[in-house]
Amino acid sequence: MSNKSIIKSFFTNDKIMLALVVINTITIFIGGYGRAAQAFLWIDAFFTLLFLIEALVKIRTYGWKDYWQENWNKFDFIITLVAVPSLLNIFKETGLATSVLLSLRSLRIFKSFRLLKFIPNINGLLKGIGLAIKASLIVSIAFVVLLLIISILSSTLFGKISPELFGDPGLSLFTIFRLFTGDGWSEIPTQIAENSNEFIGRLVRVVFAVMFFLGGILGLSLVNSIFVDAMADDNNDEVLQKLNELEKKLDKLHKE
Repeated sequence: MSNKSIIKSFFTNDKIMLALVVINTITIFIGGYGRAAQAFLWIDAFFTLLFLIEALVKIRTYGWKDYWQENWNKFDFIITLVAVPSLLNIFKETGLATSVLLSLRSLRIFKSFRLLKFIPNINGLLKGIGLAIKASLIVSIAFVVLLLIISILSSTLFGKISPELFGDPGLSLFTIFRLFTGDGWSEIPTQIAENSNEFIGRLVRVVFAVMFFLGGILGLSLVNSIFVDAMADDNNDEVLQKLNELEKKLDKLHKE
């Protein structure tokens, strides 16, 4: 076997590429501890070059048109290009590093996203997620609008009483989102109550308990249920289709 054939079979083998992505991810993780960091940067640069060569070999083998028609090839190519600037990190100890170059180090992790393509039935899973997003889109938009309205109202009412939580619409939005997710939902009204009189304190606790029930328990549950049901319906449709095909084949056998 010629050298060209060996290179071609190596870089077009998905199992080998999967192993390289896993090893590269592990080296990035270990390199994050700071010990022998420069050595791990060189190792990571080596993997980045391998993935770049992989893309070039596949383009040469299949041709640009056929290569680019495959969605996963597009994904791999973009991820590889995003990670290429991180090669500049190997100049850290040569005096060429700047704050910009050092920030490029984070781009290395994008190569690990290539692991997604090796998940069994990933295409079917992504299709189901897409259908679920479409099915729950209207309800999700309504939930976000409700969240924004409550955030603005809360900022107006409690901005001066508890500025660290409701001082501006952005802080208020984050606080109400925490409330809906159940994160410290009881501490938030308690903090407002401590800065108010007894009547306002009791009223605020009741209001926030109602908001948590409507937004956190009912609202998020409704969005989740629609999302999950849409994904389940997609799987059920596939099963029903296969059952119908099986019934047609059985009927055909009985007639013969």
